[in-house]
Amino acid sequence: MKKIEDIINQVHCADCLEFMKEIPDKSVDLVLTDPFYVPKSNFDWKNFDDFYWDFNKKWLLEIKRILKKDFHLLISFSQLDMARFDFLLRELGFEIKSRIVWNYRNSCKAVAKNTQFAKTYEFIFHCSSGKKLNFPNKWDDKRFDVKTFAIPQSNFKDKKIHQFQKPLALWKELIEFCSNENELVLDPFLGSGTTAVACKQLKRNFIGIEISPEYCKIANERLRQEVLF
Repeated sequence: MKKIEDIINQVHCADCLEFMKEIPDKSVDLVLTDPFYVPKSNFDWKNFDDFYWDFNKKWLLEIKRILKKDFHLLISFSQLDMARFDFLLRELGFEIKSRIVWNYRNSCKAVAKNTQFAKTYEFIFHCSSGKKLNFPNKWDDKRFDVKTFAIPQSNFKDKKIHQFQKPLALWKELIEFCSNENELVLDPFLGSGTTAVACKQLKRNFIGIEISPEYCKIANERLRQEVLF
């Protein structure tokens, strides 16, 4: 088991299932992540479903062990499997407090077909122990569970680097509401490092885990530059 002070505020190039075993029990205040998702058509083997859902169960159980007694958990998940993931969270004992809808409209042409409506949203499951959210005193639409942010693009200041990259502004809003300064945020599927960048800007500690060396390098470069969008 590793000491927290030895692993915080770093990008760890590792398999999250293996690395999370080294994180102490009840040491993380917030988990914010966008887990591994690959369309089934990309796989040839017949037992993909068994592998995929067993994998999801394993990392969620590690998350459950690592989270503090008072916690927030935010997981962005594909709408294609959100019903089954909803059931899995409840099966493992997580209480779903909110089902946040991230709404976007700037890539619908790429995914629209003549046989279905264009996809313009993704679910973010919010589970917690009942810990109070840091909402502003004045009531505004930031309290609502539908949040509209554009997907990062190559011509944006929040430049697209990763295929499934989430908007930095959205991630910062969620981190501000669900954690306090100097608390610890874990992202076991760090990708290009958006969670780490947001934490650095908001004075949160973080642990980032990413299996791809290429994206670890990108995440570290973003942190070195202290990119402010």
